[in-house]
Amino acid sequence: MADSISKLLGFNMSPPAFLSLTPETSVEILKGLGGVNYASGGSGILDTTNNADLPLSKQVEFFAATKANMTEKSGGNSTNIDALLSKSLFLISDGGNDMLAFWGNSPSSDKVQPFYDDLLSNYTKYVKRLYRLGARRFGVINVPAIGCVPVVRAKSLIGEICEPFVNKLADGFNIALGDAMANLNASLPGMRYSVGSSYNLVTNFTGPPAAPGFDDVKSACCGGGKFNGETFCSLPNTTHCDHRDDHLFWDGVHCTQAASNKGAEAIFAAPVELNFTAPINFKQLLLDDQPTNVSR
Repeated sequence: MADSISKLLGFNMSPPAFLSLTPETSVEILKGLGGVNYASGGSGILDTTNNADLPLSKQVEFFAATKANMTEKSGGNSTNIDALLSKSLFLISDGGNDMLAFWGNSPSSDKVQPFYDDLLSNYTKYVKRLYRLGARRFGVINVPAIGCVPVVRAKSLIGEICEPFVNKLADGFNIALGDAMANLNASLPGMRYSVGSSYNLVTNFTGPPAAPGFDDVKSACCGGGKFNGETFCSLPNTTHCDHRDDHLFWDGVHCTQAASNKGAEAIFAAPVELNFTAPINFKQLLLDDQPTNVSR
């Protein structure tokens, strides 16, 4: 979805991965003429999630290194760099991997709140760190309804419907995340934010009436086993569908490009009354005539 949002922002191509940059390809970025992607597959809010090499904490530090290089290239003039960053969109989409890892350990109900607290403590810490580095406009995409993804359906006894416990786990975190962002917004001068609801998008796509534009919202296009969610499509002897754009899910956990495009359009510009964003949409977030601090 980040790629789709990049196109809506006017990028011809997605911003390059930070670790792919060379001194030659960094020139335009260090002048403030492009974006950078710090994301890493499998990473999470917590450093321990999937034993990831590039968790959110390290991604934030990579941005700190980028800003330091930008300041150096500008001759030490941090004022211009801060002005540029204050108009930039900082897009954060994280938490789904943390949720799946937590659910995979069959947690008891008394472990849920401490898990939330740990996630939110880290999340708010990193938002504050980005703010101190000059970020002012935060576009946050919350955790999707992961009880609906094929890998969870395949393990559930009620796979024909979304797994309620896992969805409740994601929804509870999303509510707390929205409150945390509102509290940060109230305490950090000049901060603005929008929370895009990946959760509401998935429930909209999978719920009655018939999902808009998708013939199959349960099974993965690519994979194997029940709902094509028992075997990932990177493994031998898996299959793929002929018409991927008819599917909501590409593999066991990821949406198709068609779904990402639809979701990005909703988060970017749909009226907030449709509940895909709060308190404003991403397009409003980038307008200079919006109030600096908004309430949720």
